[in-house]
Amino acid sequence: MSSTRRIIRLLGLATCAGLALAMPNVTVAQNVKQQSVQLTRNDVADQLGAKVTSGQTEELPVGSSLTGSLVDPAKLEKLGVSGMHQGARVSAMRIAPDKLRVEVDELEPTPQTKKATLKIDDRGRLAASTP
Repeated sequence: MSSTRRIIRLLGLATCAGLALAMPNVTVAQNVKQQSVQLTRNDVADQLGAKVTSGQTEELPVGSSLTGSLVDPAKLEKLGVSGMHQGARVSAMRIAPDKLRVEVDELEPTPQTKKATLKIDDRGRLAASTP
């Protein structure tokens, strides 16, 4: 009986060891920190040509957003969003350390919405994203 128990124990240990070796090491991937540039809401708004509402002056981490009003349409045009007018609502969300999703809505002179995904370089400057 003791030899049967010993064989079962060895088979169990071998199975566990085999599974442990076959499983990918997930903890290594989770310990990697993503480096991202520090970006403030005011800096992003200035680059977009928008004025943010009060209380939106702090940092813009991944997953957060800002809302403002378009004051300089030329700045948006340089980033690939053209045809929008002063007073349009500008919303931006940082969807990744190096990406910003922008949506611009206006009702006057005609209702329209334009969307763009912009790149954030290592200095915090926005640039049009190439498809």
